[in-house]
Amino acid sequence: MRNGLSLKWVISGSFLCLIAVVLVIYSKLLPEFTVRGLFYTASAMMEEEAQYFLRHYKQDPTTPTPHNYFYTSVIGKEALPQDVRELLTTSPSLSFGAVNIFGDLYSDDDDEPFQIILEQPLGDGNTLYMYDIDHDKEAGGEVETPLSDAYFDQVIESVKFISLAVFVPALIIIALLVWWLVRPLGRLVQWSGTLKDPEALAGTRPGFSFKEFNMLADALAKSVEQVQAASEREGRLLRYTSHELRTPLAVLKATIELLTLQSGGALPPSLQRIERSVLNMQLIAETLLWMSRERPESLPEEDVNLSEVVGELIEKHRYLIGNRDIKLSIDIHNEPCRLPPTACRIVIGNFLRNALQYAEEGTVEIRFKYPRLMIANHIRETGPQQESDDFGYGLGLQLMRELCAKLGWQIEVIREQQRFTVILDFTSGRGGESSS
Repeated sequence: MRNGLSLKWVISGSFLCLIAVVLVIYSKLLPEFTVRGLFYTASAMMEEEAQYFLRHYKQDPTTPTPHNYFYTSVIGKEALPQDVRELLTTSPSLSFGAVNIFGDLYSDDDDEPFQIILEQPLGDGNTLYMYDIDHDKEAGGEVETPLSDAYFDQVIESVKFISLAVFVPALIIIALLVWWLVRPLGRLVQWSGTLKDPEALAGTRPGFSFKEFNMLADALAKSVEQVQAASEREGRLLRYTSHELRTPLAVLKATIELLTLQSGGALPPSLQRIERSVLNMQLIAETLLWMSRERPESLPEEDVNLSEVVGELIEKHRYLIGNRDIKLSIDIHNEPCRLPPTACRIVIGNFLRNALQYAEEGTVEIRFKYPRLMIANHIRETGPQQESDDFGYGLGLQLMRELCAKLGWQIEVIREQQRFTVILDFTSGRGGESSS
């Protein structure tokens, strides 16, 4: 079973990240627009006062310049305080409406110069300079406004409450949405695990709330039905073929026995090869018939001497060597093993026959120390590995894998550049195989 990301946590995490991003942006923009709102208010007030003064100044040049608690004004740059006049020699950090802002807007240093200045030409060559007053530098400091400050604090608390009131329901909605989406998917996963049971597959298919999930369930059930049908057809064919082969093989065996009696107990080499093939086919047919059963009973086990079995199989297949210069290197620990003898002979004989028949000149190694049997031979240099390449196995490597899986044995196939190695592990347990 492959591990992967949980859809539930992906959806939840995505929505939470989205809300977090929105809150971060909201938190960043709120102070920015709050400050801009204050600047807009100051700009509008100062601009209105400047325009009002200009209208009266044109009628009476002796009109006093605007002055209140928040800002004051003078005519001419020379009348400005020294620190304000020095700021005018620098570039404004921000221009907002009718005003220019000088200094570091976001500095936490109270001694850092900061000024809002409005310049209003008066039409006679003079300029009205209006600037805000910093009461913090005056004796006694700024005048406190308890009622207004309390209202502002109340507004801040309201903003926090609104943010929380948005965030908590959003979490609840996300949880409900994830539950609504993931619950039918979990039911689909649970139902798919029951499809191995034919009764569950034939029963009424449950609904999964969403059209896409229902379509997926239909496609999954159809695929399982097709696989089961194909497996049943394969099993029937295998049983039929194996069963039908038994009769002609028995006839061939009886004929060979009759020929043996007629020849005085010694068959010519050609008939000996036929006899070996018939015996081998009988073993194969019996094994295939056993494999084709839906619930095959355990094969009877006996004490098997692998050294004797391998020796007999080598002598039986030695003719495959022919005139090639092939040496056998055998290292088998002589210890009895509890194994099904027929299946043992078929599997080992198949691997050994392949090694002897398709080996290039060199050494065929056979090593056994319970529970691992290793057979290795040199092969011709191979190109890119093909899935169907079993290097001439009589039953095919895939069939050997299936047989060993039913027996609980494990197969490891190692393909190197000019070496082919099969390792057979007789350890009983869950069948498996690996390739490298």
